[in-house]
Amino acid sequence: MVQENRMPKAVWIAGVAALGGAAIAAGVARLSTPFPLLPFLRFDGAEIFDVLSMTLFGPMGGVVTSLAHWYGLVLNGGSLVPGVGETMKLLAVLSTLLGLYAGIRLGRGSIWWGLIGALASRTLIMALATFVLYYVLLPSVYLPFGSRALQRVGITVQGELTLALLMTVLNAVFNLIHVFVSVIPAYAIHRSVLRALPFFNRYSWITASPKR
Repeated sequence: MVQENRMPKAVWIAGVAALGGAAIAAGVARLSTPFPLLPFLRFDGAEIFDVLSMTLFGPMGGVVTSLAHWYGLVLNGGSLVPGVGETMKLLAVLSTLLGLYAGIRLGRGSIWWGLIGALASRTLIMALATFVLYYVLLPSVYLPFGSRALQRVGITVQGELTLALLMTVLNAVFNLIHVFVSVIPAYAIHRSVLRALPFFNRYSWITASPKR
């Protein structure tokens, strides 16, 4: 069952600040590994801190940590179009948190329903965002970029719509996998924290198994 005990404000601020700092450091250090089909997409270890912040400190904790993560990426730069890649990352993280939160609430505290919600939310939202970015907002930038990226892995595509759709599908696969990369380790750490610091259990708003 979802718990409603209120965490002391000082504990919340300290914990969220620590995880926000960890997310920034991991993002700047590029603790990530490339997605083989589109190597410019990377499985980002910093997202674990974003999700962990939500599981330990609630939805607002996750949002604050995610914004800190995004800000660190913006300062570090490196996007094809300044700010666009970083904002897509923020959207990916927030859509994960949204689905996680909705699933946990609908599943009466179950992290596994949260995982299902995160998979659905991130995959659908990011597929739509990717298609709009590639085919509607910045096709002159992202379609040639996508074509070159695919050619590097031996894939040649004819037609702008076909290219945009293929990039959308591959991005969807990447985002689907990334939910597992972000949520499963974060939940494992979450459980370890609850064991190491038992007083956190009174504030925990998720449970280990689905409710019947």
